[in-house]
Amino acid sequence: MAIMTRFMRLCKADIHGVMDQLEDKGLLLKQYLRDMEEELGQKEARLRKLVVSRDKLQQDCDKYSGECEKLDSDIESALKKGKDDIARLLIKKLKPMTAHRDELTRHIQNLTREITQFHGLIEEQRLQYEQLELRAKEYFHREEREKWERTIASTIPSPPSGEPSEEEVELELLKRKEAVKGGK
Repeated sequence: MAIMTRFMRLCKADIHGVMDQLEDKGLLLKQYLRDMEEELGQKEARLRKLVVSRDKLQQDCDKYSGECEKLDSDIESALKKGKDDIARLLIKKLKPMTAHRDELTRHIQNLTREITQFHGLIEEQRLQYEQLELRAKEYFHREEREKWERTIASTIPSPPSGEPSEEEVELELLKRKEAVKGGK
């Protein structure tokens, strides 16, 4: 059983090695950047929708607040004129409206907290994206420079190394032998 496990692990490692060789790291990096940018765009769109929803709720809440103030004023007027039955009717209208306004206020507060947190998260991810984008540019620049250096190195002959080739040694040996024979 252990042999089969080791064999399977070896096959997986070989497959992963082949896949690593096939993958172009530059292309993958560009795709990761595009994916991150798209994801950030989607999150920013969601944030804008949350802000629009909160603003709409705020408008509704302001409208209800105005109506509640008007009803309060009408109740006071009815009480001053001794119209208790009208005051009771207005109070019956005011109570649910006030409860609805208070519920809207709580919802607006929750949305504001969510927007603040979500905005912070997006800003953090935007910073990470910009840092990765900068590192990717550095990587691509370095890759381009190394490619250029390899191209230059292949077109310009390399300077002679410190160690002579076998042919150079043989040629020098022949020259010295002739010099020794000529000097006799």
